[in-house]
Amino acid sequence: MKKHRTVLLTVFLFVAAGAFAQEIQRLSAQFKNFGGNETTTNLAATGTSTTPGTGGLLVYRKSVFVPFLSGGNPVLYFTISAVGDNHNGESNFISCNIDGPSGVGSASTVCNPNATSPGIDLAPPGWIGLTHHFSYETTYTSNGSTGLSSGDGGGGTSDEHDNAYYYTWCKRVTPGSHTVNLRLGNHTGPTVCTGCRGANNQVFFEKAFFYIDVSAAPPAGACVQAGS
Repeated sequence: MKKHRTVLLTVFLFVAAGAFAQEIQRLSAQFKNFGGNETTTNLAATGTSTTPGTGGLLVYRKSVFVPFLSGGNPVLYFTISAVGDNHNGESNFISCNIDGPSGVGSASTVCNPNATSPGIDLAPPGWIGLTHHFSYETTYTSNGSTGLSSGDGGGGTSDEHDNAYYYTWCKRVTPGSHTVNLRLGNHTGPTVCTGCRGANNQVFFEKAFFYIDVSAAPPAGACVQAGS
């Protein structure tokens, strides 16, 4: 009898553990810009607390079907892994939204949890700053060459190239079809900064991977704000 109770207890614990485990399903895996090309814009990221994630350029869109999963509305995860470039010391801003009309975010569609005023990264509401570097106007050394002033790609002495960035958003969604939109923008738009060498404020990414995943709502926190 004791042996039977031990077996039943083991089975119960296994089933209970499985009930709380959250399998992550990959809905899409794509890549872009591995052929010597880049995605780029000099359009400024914009947005307010009521209409966040506007401006910039729509650079990626993918529709997926989210299956029904137990435990309430599932959580969708979107990840970008890429190499980024910034000209003239510009901030490289990214905005993610789910089902935004024409790919433009709104307070209900942006992936960012809070549509607030610009944060420490200076990104407008609905945007995040993935790369930004100190802007210096002097000659410098790069890859063994000295006395350089034009940057790697004509973006002035504050031309910062080949910076890896990686970011994942999570957002509660309903089962069914959804479209993930990604926008790219900079801080100042096409205006050339005073005294900068070079004539463009472009931001770029290349050699990018895009992953879209889903899981049932985790019981210990389904894409909610962490405690202090």
